[in-house]
Amino acid sequence: MQTTSIQNISEGYGEWKAILSFYKDELGIFKNRLTDIAKKNTSHEVMQQVEHFQNQFIIQVVNIDTLRHDINEHINAMAKEAQEFAGHVDKNKILEHNILKDRFENEQHIFNGIKEEFGRFLSKV
Repeated sequence: MQTTSIQNISEGYGEWKAILSFYKDELGIFKNRLTDIAKKNTSHEVMQQVEHFQNQFIIQVVNIDTLRHDINEHINAMAKEAQEFAGHVDKNKILEHNILKDRFENEQHIFNGIKEEFGRFLSKV
């Protein structure tokens, strides 16, 4: 088994998890705002948009929870290996790290897109 120092791949996870927690909190705020809009605007068009955003927010919360879980699982697996191999982990962990990083960056992109779309919706209603 080829190994690498855990130092090479252990950076960023805390920041990723903090950002994901922030996104989840922000989605909660968006949901509350959406509830207020739904109470005040009952037109068919607005209600379609409300439903669209409700669905998007639910999906993003699930995606965030799944990604946070996968990050934690990865961290735990690396910690176990690092303990066993004196601060080193299998080089395959780099690939896993890069996959998680791509997923995190994708989630950022999706979240920011939804946030912008929701902002445009809010400005119209």
